[in-house]
Amino acid sequence: MQTLPSAGFFDANLGFAAGGGEVGAALRSMDWAGTPLGPLETWPPSLRTAAGMMLNARHPMYIAWGPELCLLYNDSYREILGAKAADPRLVLGKPFREVWADIWDQVGPMLDATLRGESLWFEDSPFTLVRNGYPEQMYASFSTSPVRDESGNIAGVMCVCSETTGKVRSEQERDRALGELARREESAHSMAQEALALAQANAKFQTFFEQGIHFASLTALDGTLLEVNRIAAEGCGFDRAEMIGRPFCEGGWWSPSPALSGQIREAVDGARQGRIFRAELPYFVADGSRRFADLVIAPVSDEQGRLLFIAATGIDITERREVEERLRLLDAIGEATRLAAEPKAIMEHSTRLLGEYLGATRVAYADLEPDNDRFTIRHDWRVEGAISTVGVYSLDLFGSLATSNLRVGRTLLIKDVDTELAQGDGFEMFNSIGIKAIICCPLVKQGRLVAMMAVHQQSPRIWSAEEVALVEAVVDRCWAHIERVRSTEALRDADRRKSEFLATLAHELRNPLAPIRNALELLRIGADKPGLMDRVRGTMERQVGHMVHLINDLLDIARISSGKVVLQIERVDLQTVVDSAVETSLPLIQSAGHTLKLRLPEAPLWLDVDAVRLSQVLSNLLSNAAKYTPQGGSIAVSAQVEGGMAVIQVADTGIGIAPDALDAVFDMFAQAPHSIGISKGGLGIGLSLVRHLVALHGGSVNASSPGPGQGSTFTVRLPLAAAPGRDADVDAGGTAQGGTDASSPDALRVLVADDNVDAADTLAYLLRLAGHDVRVAYDGEEALRIGAEFMPALAFLDIGMPRMDGYQTAQALRALPGIHGVRLVALTGWGADDDRARSQAAGFDHHLLKPAFPEQVQAILASVPDRPA
Repeated sequence: MQTLPSAGFFDANLGFAAGGGEVGAALRSMDWAGTPLGPLETWPPSLRTAAGMMLNARHPMYIAWGPELCLLYNDSYREILGAKAADPRLVLGKPFREVWADIWDQVGPMLDATLRGESLWFEDSPFTLVRNGYPEQMYASFSTSPVRDESGNIAGVMCVCSETTGKVRSEQERDRALGELARREESAHSMAQEALALAQANAKFQTFFEQGIHFASLTALDGTLLEVNRIAAEGCGFDRAEMIGRPFCEGGWWSPSPALSGQIREAVDGARQGRIFRAELPYFVADGSRRFADLVIAPVSDEQGRLLFIAATGIDITERREVEERLRLLDAIGEATRLAAEPKAIMEHSTRLLGEYLGATRVAYADLEPDNDRFTIRHDWRVEGAISTVGVYSLDLFGSLATSNLRVGRTLLIKDVDTELAQGDGFEMFNSIGIKAIICCPLVKQGRLVAMMAVHQQSPRIWSAEEVALVEAVVDRCWAHIERVRSTEALRDADRRKSEFLATLAHELRNPLAPIRNALELLRIGADKPGLMDRVRGTMERQVGHMVHLINDLLDIARISSGKVVLQIERVDLQTVVDSAVETSLPLIQSAGHTLKLRLPEAPLWLDVDAVRLSQVLSNLLSNAAKYTPQGGSIAVSAQVEGGMAVIQVADTGIGIAPDALDAVFDMFAQAPHSIGISKGGLGIGLSLVRHLVALHGGSVNASSPGPGQGSTFTVRLPLAAAPGRDADVDAGGTAQGGTDASSPDALRVLVADDNVDAADTLAYLLRLAGHDVRVAYDGEEALRIGAEFMPALAFLDIGMPRMDGYQTAQALRALPGIHGVRLVALTGWGADDDRARSQAAGFDHHLLKPAFPEQVQAILASVPDRPA
């Protein structure tokens, strides 16, 4: 499986791409299998994201990851390592306490605190370390931030640091020089003798002041700027000569913001009163761009405590803040998506947070269709006033630059559509939906583009490498969470369908078992009735045949799944296959009162197929149509030739299929929504079997429907071959011949209603042999009509009857005058607790699972109190 590049240095195969300097090259060449971090391809997305940010950063940074706190670092950190970094492969991946054993007692507690969730910041901390073969005193400013893994737990530490030895020593020398200057001013009598030494001290101070790597300035007590070092002026693009003599608070760093200038003025006023001001503040450079500094404004006094100057020093922390903000953003997205229960929620959270952070116009998410061209934008976050891009598009319309990058898993980066794209090559499409700049990250799996996330800007924008890396990192995390949610949904759906299948299997097996059990009881008590024996034998043969059909379907699915089905290919005319399928399905079609129409071409359509298996395909489609078409419907089978393929259609006027269920009907154990009005449900494996068998023949099958209640059409496409050479003794009133009369004094008037004719008739025979007066109905409406005339004391009602189900029939019988006290027995294959509760709520006195035991029926008969005289 391929994954997205993360933070700009992982490629689609989870290896390192170009970049990252010498340390990045060392990372790529190392064999990580023997380290605690393990092979590169096993690194979690969170580690990949953090490592990508670190390698692409210019500031010294390191990551300490995992229980061993294994060290990863970037090129800028090599100066801090000194001679230790001569060969990065001797340091990379090693536990931190081994690399920095000489300062572990000082740094270890800081890392432990960060692993507990604290973000730390230290300024000019002293360390005595051995990095070049001898102990040396150095100073460093650094911040540590926890890095969380995909489960939300802290797995490592990211440190942004800089060596401040030069700055600290410069400040120390400055303080010594200033103190010396003050002392010399007090001793006027010795100024001549000490002038040379003072000049030398001033020269040293000026050298340190000028060559320092931090911002530094001196301000008079009235707030006028006296001196500013090179990096504070020229490094920010300002002219030092123009700045000297002006109020410090009005310097170019602060002047674009009146509020910021006021804050600096207050800090200078506080320093005159002896207070030290420190804060992380924004500042501006000459081109107008904003950066951030850790700024200290403090008083400088002589040894007698007299205030001499006000000093302002600072360090640029823009990159550190950006890294910390990106990590906070990734943590926020991770937290929001970790709690999301569906892909849509993940996309809503991540696109909003990413769009707000980048100040983008729009962030959109899209899925690709199987044709690898059409894609659907499912959701887009956008700023107020921006148009929505939700809809269906062709990827080819966005031009060759988009298609050539996205289809192979490369991020598409456009800074200005108008200058980078040509007319007729994506220019028009991007402009039509208001895009002038874009970062689009693809997801490629098994060589196919399957999804994309894009950041849109409605004006040209120069995307930084850090912004691109951030988008890629967000996308990488989102895909991981989406796949987790989809996997969970798939498991939940599989478990639900398994449970439904087992319940349906129990129901479908109970249906034929009911008449078989009744028939066995008839054989036991009616062995002296030859006519009865013939009828019982026919019933058992039909029901056993039905069970064999169910079991064969299950075995076929198992064989196909294990690849054990071998087709017996022969050349046959389609007409022959259709005739065989119709012959198999005709009894079910006729029993439901359906009309069957055949529209086949007169000329033979020759196919190289397994005739038995193809007949099974068409028979399953015909049976499915008969099951899910209300009584008296219409079924049509047609065939024609299209583009060298035989196209066979089975259409019905049945219950139809909702648009969002058209693909799912071919899934294993999938069924139409459970409806007790459609009594012949099946196991939900028929259409799955159809799809597998058609695929084995090199063909395809699909379903179409205008919608629920409007019928369905199943279309089978197969390659063309080259041209070659009810029972008679049941009367219309629903009564059966051969029963005994109701002359017994204990006889009851009993109504039996079941659309399974064999089940109804065998139960009726058993009741008649026991001396009861029995009437039979084969649907709910007929049961209600007979009940109004017959006035039964007891009624056995199947739940899943057509026209009027068992629940409706029970309520209607209870409402008839004179028989509201009738005892009602539910006969059903559904036996869950909620099924029993529903039958009780509908007014049933008893709930019997098919097949009912004779002793259960006898117990119910004996419990009926009002036996007629």
